[in-house]
Amino acid sequence: MIAVVLAAVLVAVAVLFAVRAWLGGRFSLRDRVMVLAEAFGLVVAFAAASMLVDWTQASPALWAVAVVVAAAGTVGAARRFAALPWRRTRRRWPLRVVRLGLSGILGSGLVALAVAVAS
Repeated sequence: MIAVVLAAVLVAVAVLFAVRAWLGGRFSLRDRVMVLAEAFGLVVAFAAASMLVDWTQASPALWAVAVVVAAAGTVGAARRFAALPWRRTRRRWPLRVVRLGLSGILGSGLVALAVAVAS
């Protein structure tokens, strides 16, 4: 049961990325740094799912759906990437850089662990 829930969370993360990449508005991806951070977060979610989900209990179709939706989101993000500024002007830019740096370090460690476990 927990495997199905974790696989559904992976699909939800992919859907959220795709919606934010394609749609405009308040929750859209507004700058290139945000696009890159969200894409990296999606890679980390797939790495975590590959380690945490028992795919003999969860349907592999959920993995396939997550991959297709993530690919659609990547296409949407790529279409908008050139028109986006590198960063929005914000008062809290240093805090954002620190948060992105820490997330990048932790996420890279998780991806490296998933690769080490897979090989």
